[in-house]
Amino acid sequence: MPINTNTRLNQVKAYLLDYIRQNQLRRNDQLPSEAAIAKNLGVSRNTLREAYISLENEGIIVRRHGIGTFVAHSPVIRDSLNEFSPFAQIIQDVGYTPNFQTLSMDFVSAPADVCDVLSPQASEKLRCIKRIVRADQQPVIYVDDYIAPDIEALGLEWETFDGNMVQFLAASLTTPLHQIQSNIRAAALSPEISQYLELAAGTPILGVRSTIYTVDNQPVTYSNICFNSNIVELNIVRVIRTT
Repeated sequence: MPINTNTRLNQVKAYLLDYIRQNQLRRNDQLPSEAAIAKNLGVSRNTLREAYISLENEGIIVRRHGIGTFVAHSPVIRDSLNEFSPFAQIIQDVGYTPNFQTLSMDFVSAPADVCDVLSPQASEKLRCIKRIVRADQQPVIYVDDYIAPDIEALGLEWETFDGNMVQFLAASLTTPLHQIQSNIRAAALSPEISQYLELAAGTPILGVRSTIYTVDNQPVTYSNICFNSNIVELNIVRVIRTT
């Protein structure tokens, strides 16, 4: 299955993740030899090794010199695009039922941090989707999602959007989603958002800035997220590497 050289490294990584998932490989299961995979994909051993190094740094595989390459950690969490658990799982973990609600969907002039990532043309307005995730009936997560111009140009059926962004994009795009990169920080709730979370302005919250990327490393959405940390919290798992 020769692959396009323009996105060789990312496609090799995607192939390896798909191989692990489709073959239901578990921790310590061995992958095929480098020579076999390189031949199947039509790439050089050097390119394959770059992909291996990247996946090893992410804690998915481990290479044992002279023995082979093995699964170190199932890619279930990472392949579902999250460094932390999906919104629904976060809410379910604290004993509530998650509910998604879209508040509005308008074209706006994007803030500077959004423009830095999504790179719209001068004066170009971006689709901004405001949504709330509730724990039962209590609002606990507020999200502003900005849609990249290239994605907007595809004419997605936004009228079918149910509030679950990752699920909607995964079902709508032909290019697979690959990862979410997030920055988490403590913040004070702004007056503009306080009404949606039903908290006083200035209440301490967790603020997250998050970008979804496709497998070819193109940004799809940029999101500003506010968590009511009195009800939900973020649990992040990182692999400790000693070699």
